[in-house]
Amino acid sequence: MTPHRWALLFACAAVVALVTAVLAWQRRDRTFAATALVVTMTGVATWSGASVLLYGNGSETARQLYPSLLMGAVGVVVGGIYVFARAVVDPSWRPDRRTVGLLAIEPVVMAVLAALPATRALVMSGNGLAGTGIEEQVTLGPIFGAHTLYSYAVIGLSYVRLVRRWWTAAGIFRRQIGVLLCAALIGTIGNVVTIVLQLDGRGTDITPLFFLVTGLINAWAVLRLGFLRLVPIAREQVVDTVPDAVLVIDPDGVLIDLNPAADQLLTALRPQLVGPDRIGRLLAEVAGEHAIAVLNRTERLDGHRVVEVRPGLWLDVRDTLVSDARGRALGKIVVARDVSEQEQRRAAVEELNRQLAERVREIERLRAELAEEAVRDPLTGLHNRRHLDRVLAGDPGSGAHDDQLAVITLDLDHFKTVNDRFGHMAGDTVLKAVARLLQASVRDGDTAVRLGGEEFLVLLPGADREQAVVRAEEMRRGVAAVVHAFAGEQVRVTVSAGVAVLPDDAASAAALLEAADRALYTAKATGRDRVVAAGDARHGPSDAPAPEPVPAV
Repeated sequence: MTPHRWALLFACAAVVALVTAVLAWQRRDRTFAATALVVTMTGVATWSGASVLLYGNGSETARQLYPSLLMGAVGVVVGGIYVFARAVVDPSWRPDRRTVGLLAIEPVVMAVLAALPATRALVMSGNGLAGTGIEEQVTLGPIFGAHTLYSYAVIGLSYVRLVRRWWTAAGIFRRQIGVLLCAALIGTIGNVVTIVLQLDGRGTDITPLFFLVTGLINAWAVLRLGFLRLVPIAREQVVDTVPDAVLVIDPDGVLIDLNPAADQLLTALRPQLVGPDRIGRLLAEVAGEHAIAVLNRTERLDGHRVVEVRPGLWLDVRDTLVSDARGRALGKIVVARDVSEQEQRRAAVEELNRQLAERVREIERLRAELAEEAVRDPLTGLHNRRHLDRVLAGDPGSGAHDDQLAVITLDLDHFKTVNDRFGHMAGDTVLKAVARLLQASVRDGDTAVRLGGEEFLVLLPGADREQAVVRAEEMRRGVAAVVHAFAGEQVRVTVSAGVAVLPDDAASAAALLEAADRALYTAKATGRDRVVAAGDARHGPSDAPAPEPVPAV
C-alpha cells in the first residue's frame, strides 16, 4: 500500500476516533466510563494523526515529530484503558489527582525523550516511509522497551480487574464485561502482532487501527446499550435470588438488566419476547404499551402502585431513582411483586363485606318492619295501643300551637249487629274501610290508632278544641257516607266521637284519654252518630236526616 493510502486510512481512523470522543463527552454525565472513553479515543486520534503526518507529509520535520507524538499518544491510550477498566469494575470510582498525575508522567516523559536529540535514538530511530516511498528501517531503543513493559503492565492490570469482575458477576453484567474483555483483546493482540512484524525494522504500525476497533466496541456498549450505568453491587447474591421482579432502566427508558423473576414476569406479559432479546430495548416494548399505560395512570400511594397489568395479573410496583455521588441520574430500579393472589383474596373479602352489608341492611329492614308491625294493627294497618302509649309517654304536648294536643275517640255504632247478621268477615271489611278513611284524613304529625274491637283514636298535635271538633265531624260524615253491600243488602254504619284537648280538658295524657272517653260515652248515650267535646254541650249530626242504620237494628 502506498504512503498516501496509509495516510488516508489513518486520517479516517482519526476522524472516527474524534467523533466517538465527542459523543462520549456528551454523555459523560451518565457514567464515568464515558469520560474514560474520551481519553482513550483522544489518544487513538492523536496516534492516527501522527501516522497521517508521517505518511502523508514525509518531511524531515514530520519524521522528527512522529516519535514524540507517537509515544505521547500511546501513553494516553494506556492511561485511558486503565481508567476505563476501573470505571467498569466500580462505576462509583473517580480518579484522584495523584492517580491522574501518575498516569500522566509516563506519556509526558516519553514524549520529551523522543523529542530530544540526545535521547531520541534510545527511544526509536527510523520511522517508516520517507517521502520518496522508500522504507526506512525502524530501530526500537531500550527506552522504548521499558515503555512497552510499562504499557503492558498497566494494560495487564486493567485486564486482571476486568477478569476478576467477570468471574464474580452474574447474569447480564457477566455478559457485558465479557464483551468489553473481548474488545480489549483486539487492541492488545493487534499491538503484539505489529511489534512482532516490526522486529526486522520494517513495516507499518497499524496498532491505532486495532485500538480504534476496541474503542468503538466500548463506545457502542456503554453509550448505545447503556452498559455499566448502574452499580452491580451484590447483584448475584441479592437481586438474582429475590422472588420479586427487579428491572434496571436507564434514563432513556431502556431496559439494561433484569433478574430471573423479572424475566418470568415479562414472559407472562409478552411471551413473544424471550430472554436476552429484552435487554437494550425500551421498557414499553418488553412490558407492553398497555401495562406501561396502566402503570402511569395509577396514583402512587405510600411509594408504590398496585395495578392490574392484564386481566387477573396484579402487580405491586415500586421504583427508585438511582444517581451517582454527584447527584447525576443513572436510571431507576423497578421492583414488581405479583400480588394477584392477595388481590383475589381482597376482592373476595370485599365481596363478602358487600354481601354482609346487604344482609345487614336486609336485617335492619326486616327489624324495622317487625318493629313497625309490633306497633301496627294487623287487620287495619293503623297504629295500635302500644304505639299510642309510646307517643303519649314521650312528649304528648309537642304540637305546633301552644303545646296543644287534641284527641278524638271514635266507636262504631251497633257494630255487633253487623257481625251477628253478616259475619265477622263483613265486620272486618267495615273496620278496614273505617281505618282507610281515618288514615286518609290524618295530616303530617297526626296519628290514627285502632284501640281494639270497633274503637279508634286520632291524635291531633297542635289542634285546639274547635279544630278537633271540625275534624271529628268530617270523619263522622265520611264514615256515614260509605255504603257497604253484604248479602245483597245496602248497609251503612255510623260512629260516635268524643273530643278532648290538652291542657284545657286535662293536665296529663292519661287524664286526656279519660276525658275523651267520657265525651264518647256521652255521644253514645245521647243518640249515637254524633260528636261530643269534653265540657261542651252535645253536638248533633250536621247532616239531616241521619243515615239509615243497619236493618237489623
